[in-house]
Amino acid sequence: MERDEFLKTLGISFAMVCAGTCFQACGKKGDGDQDPGTGTGTTASVEIASLPAVGSKVTANGILFFRIAASNSVNSFIATAPVCTHEAGQLIWVQAENRIKCTNHGAEFSSAGTILLGPATTPLRVYPVTLTGTTLIATKS
Repeated sequence: MERDEFLKTLGISFAMVCAGTCFQACGKKGDGDQDPGTGTGTTASVEIASLPAVGSKVTANGILFFRIAASNSVNSFIATAPVCTHEAGQLIWVQAENRIKCTNHGAEFSSAGTILLGPATTPLRVYPVTLTGTTLIATKS
């Protein structure tokens, strides 16, 4: 085998190994990865008791539940993507303003997920909530 042919074969083999590794790494999600917008069909449930006061929040199965009103009716709760669409910051419910706010850069969303204030440019995903007894259930659609 000539030197040029050997180097060419080595280069192609190296490129294939690098590409395969890259595709494998990009194609799988690790345990710590956050993916707020996908996973359709994923269902989560929480007990009302885990949301005792307005502004309380709890995350279950990649869905963030908020209590937005004092009653125990289904309209007192919302379910959203677990983090801000801007840079994955934590979300809080601001009762005085009736909106969801990101603690990182101040993006604000309505309870329907509409952007009220940037820097976010993508609306927040909001999922339908049902109430069965004292259990809230949300499904990513």
